[in-house]
Amino acid sequence: MKKNVLNELNRSKSRWGFPVLILLLGILPCNITLARASSRVVVMLKPVLQETVRGTVKDEDGLPIPGVSILEKGTKNGTSTNASGEFSIVVKDRTATLIVSSVGFVQQEVTISSKNLSITLQSDKKALEEVVVVGYGVQKKANLTGAVSQIDSKMLENRPTSSLGQALQGLMPNFNVNISNGSPNTSASYNVRGGTSFFKDANDGNKIKFQSGQPFILVDGIEMDPSLLNPEDIESVTLLKDAASAAIYGARGAFGVLLIKTKSGKKGKSNVTYSNSFQWSSPTAVPDLLNAYDIQDAILKAAALENVSAGSNEILKLQKIKEYMDDPVNNEPYYFADPTKNTNDIIWRGNVNLYDEALLKNSPMQKHNLTISGGSEKIAYYGSFGFQDQDGLYKINTDNLKRYNSLLNVNAQVNDWFKIDFRTAYNNSTYHEPVSPSGKGGWWTAMSQEPSRNVSMPIYVPASLNVKAKYTDNILSFMDYGSSNTENKSNILLSASPIFTLTKNWSLKGDLSYLNNGMIQKTIVPLLERLENTRNSTTTVHTNPDYISRYNFNSNKYTINVYTDYTKTFGGKHNFQGLLGYNQEWYTDQDLTARRNNINNNVPTLGQAQGERTVGDSESHWAVQGVFYRLNYNYEGKYLFESNGRYDGTSKFPSDTRFKFFPSFSAGWRITEEPFAKGIKSVVNDLKLRASYGSLGNQNVRNYLYISNYGTTSQINYLLGGLRPVGVTPPLLIDPSLTWETATTIDFGFDLTVLKKLEINFDWYRRRTTDILTDGLKFPAVLGAASPQVNSGTIDTRGWELIVKYSNNTAFGLNYDFAFTLGDYQSKVVKFDNNPANRIGDDILYEGQKMGEIWGYETYGIFQSADEITTAPTQKLIAAQASWFPGDVRYKDINGDNEITFGNNTLGNTGDRKIIGNNTPRYQFGLNTNLSYKGFDLNMFVQGVGKRDLWIGNNLYWGAGTTGTYETYNNSWTPDRANAFYPAYKNAARNRQVQTRYLENGAYLRMKNLALGYTLPKNLTDRISLQRVRISASAYNLFEFKSVPKTFDPELVGMNYPIIRSFALGIQATF
Repeated sequence: MKKNVLNELNRSKSRWGFPVLILLLGILPCNITLARASSRVVVMLKPVLQETVRGTVKDEDGLPIPGVSILEKGTKNGTSTNASGEFSIVVKDRTATLIVSSVGFVQQEVTISSKNLSITLQSDKKALEEVVVVGYGVQKKANLTGAVSQIDSKMLENRPTSSLGQALQGLMPNFNVNISNGSPNTSASYNVRGGTSFFKDANDGNKIKFQSGQPFILVDGIEMDPSLLNPEDIESVTLLKDAASAAIYGARGAFGVLLIKTKSGKKGKSNVTYSNSFQWSSPTAVPDLLNAYDIQDAILKAAALENVSAGSNEILKLQKIKEYMDDPVNNEPYYFADPTKNTNDIIWRGNVNLYDEALLKNSPMQKHNLTISGGSEKIAYYGSFGFQDQDGLYKINTDNLKRYNSLLNVNAQVNDWFKIDFRTAYNNSTYHEPVSPSGKGGWWTAMSQEPSRNVSMPIYVPASLNVKAKYTDNILSFMDYGSSNTENKSNILLSASPIFTLTKNWSLKGDLSYLNNGMIQKTIVPLLERLENTRNSTTTVHTNPDYISRYNFNSNKYTINVYTDYTKTFGGKHNFQGLLGYNQEWYTDQDLTARRNNINNNVPTLGQAQGERTVGDSESHWAVQGVFYRLNYNYEGKYLFESNGRYDGTSKFPSDTRFKFFPSFSAGWRITEEPFAKGIKSVVNDLKLRASYGSLGNQNVRNYLYISNYGTTSQINYLLGGLRPVGVTPPLLIDPSLTWETATTIDFGFDLTVLKKLEINFDWYRRRTTDILTDGLKFPAVLGAASPQVNSGTIDTRGWELIVKYSNNTAFGLNYDFAFTLGDYQSKVVKFDNNPANRIGDDILYEGQKMGEIWGYETYGIFQSADEITTAPTQKLIAAQASWFPGDVRYKDINGDNEITFGNNTLGNTGDRKIIGNNTPRYQFGLNTNLSYKGFDLNMFVQGVGKRDLWIGNNLYWGAGTTGTYETYNNSWTPDRANAFYPAYKNAARNRQVQTRYLENGAYLRMKNLALGYTLPKNLTDRISLQRVRISASAYNLFEFKSVPKTFDPELVGMNYPIIRSFALGIQATF
């Protein structure tokens, strides 16, 4: 017989009856209500009071709004409107409240007054009035007519980066952020929209290269090195890309302007926020070098491939290496060349993995930041203090960076007509690293070569050799023995900005600032005695003489800006805004260098050293002065016009050519403000066409170009009275007509907003730089002087950029947005007078050349037999005195003369070479995605390059001698591996000519940043007296898809400090 559970519980006298019933009801999917009468439980069905509500959502013009989020307050119950703005939702009863929200509109809470609702959403005025930071002020985004990109602090947050440059990579199209290596002390270099000028190689005056000049970088209106900033202090970053937007900065903004705005206080109670981040970093790519046995085996095999018999000593060495590697505990990493003759000549047979010995698997970094902000009706303040302690990747004598940042912004409203802003900042960093030995080419170059030293030699001399020297000649001994380079950088900023409100529409502003930059560098290289290849003889090469050096640098910059702006509307339709100002900058610097040999190791100072002294110093200065204006006009917000201009002067040019006027003009048409567009405005909310034209001068050239100075030499090349006296060199020739390089930019673009959620911005541009300063035509040597600098070059850069943004709030509480950027450019030499023969080759410019061109041979394949070599066109002319063997590269005879040559290295006779690729990064892209749900937030940032050709061709690619990577070695040609990709594994320059077969695809896609955060619920933080607590985990350079060999990172294919991959944990608490 079935029992009724409820009746049984009622009959039960157990004290557990009622609690069990409640537990059951809690898991049963039915509407039941309970009551207790005396000792009995009364169970009743609960009446269902659900209500179906329908409605329509429209905007202020009565047009339906699709995709609006409809959420029942206090629940997860929600829906969204269809294409006609209609919705239907089932709520608990008529007391429910609906939360109605959509991007671009003010959120509303609607009580249910009937089953059919008609809801009108008001446009979000704040969104419509969104402003963008521009030169000397801000502008409504809707009224912009120039090419401007801006990101806010949200885009920079939660990234485990050590510098602002790392955080900015990929966020804005055609804003090229180059970080040359992963060292903690490496600063980013910046470029906007490609090639800008030419420059002469400092090490070889015959090489003229493309230059990708930096933009003018201002922090709160003051020029400053952004690498010194704390990324957490940044409120927004604005990039002025075309001449129309940058013209107001004149000579300093020829190739773009980067405006960085730091955070400021806001009205309200004081908030104290503490945040930290603990990070662990590792290299993204580490070469997998051959071990000692395979290196020696490769030497023997390479000889055999060229029909050379291996010597008995080489065969013996292979056996000895195997003996040691099989049992390193009971064998020494050396043997004597001829022990029967009691020789002291050492043959090393050790097996050192250099990168394992030199690099940490994980290096730590910690960051701490403390901020306090707040304000009242009269004053607002923001102060911060940051500390960063970052270890580098060196396992031996670990490199380390410590950085301190402090900032104080105060905004005081003294009275109704006077306001003043104060800003002071102090930044200090100290970096310590071991000194790479002179003549070795740096750590990373040295580690990739010299197998007999770096792989076969241990770092420390084995005790069994019983010699005085502690170290061998392994490159890592230099890292360990105690050399050091310590670099301390600091800067101090003081600024005041008074603002006078003269009338309702008229104000007068000023900026007064002082910036001091200093650097102190101390290098100590003690004498290092090392055992090389003979037991009774040591070497001190590369550290002899030992020395101490000091370098002190100090600069001061003073800036004054005074400007006034006036706004006025006439007849309710004609809107004017004008700005007129004056700018003056003075800059001075001085440096002092001192060096002395033969140091005292116990007291390594200049005073205690005993050797030769070398002292030098220099001083320089420059100044700029300019008057600038900006005029804006718009008619009913539809027809927009802007003109910027500056009459600029610089001390870097002669007095009669140093002043010049640089104007710009731009216009826009907001089509959606026209009456005929009213019907589409509910979908196409804003459509604006833009065009701009302008020119800017470039004063970023070296000082004193127009001054002819005599030089001196410490000793002339002949004797007078038995001595070589100091000599005087002839002065440089000067072109009296030296003047500005001028960059002229044309820009066309449009801005589109759809459904108040999707935003698209597009620009096409052409920038032509004329009168580029470069060497003139060479004069006959009999003149005794080099040709002067002249204005004779022209470079043309064309490109485009796209930004697509989308944001949305869903009915179930998920909010998301993404921003996609894509850009491309190419730069070309239009005029270059210093190469009349049209020579081609590395770092030689010619008219018509595109930046990044790679000239090389077309690869026909790999020779498989001696017969193929005999019947093929001769290749001897490209590698003098070289013989060719099976396994060598076969090049294609392009010009049909039955021989492979490079011609005479001119465009008229290129031989069998042609343009085979281009190393300019093309189609650079980035995708930034944010998702938030309840207290969780997720950020994903993907960045990459769509097209790029790379000729790597260094020792890590081919191997230095036979010290290469297994990646190359295991895919190299042998008679049994005829289909291998690489030629025979041997040291043969003839196989390493620039060619199509080994031109690498440099395109890549990288997960640049992935961050997950959780903000604790407010009811929990209230219990611990905190306003907000957020915990986070993040990764930087998490993974990548690439085509280059795994030995290389796609952003660093040279032999340099590795790019890092980082993981971090952090917490942020606001009190």
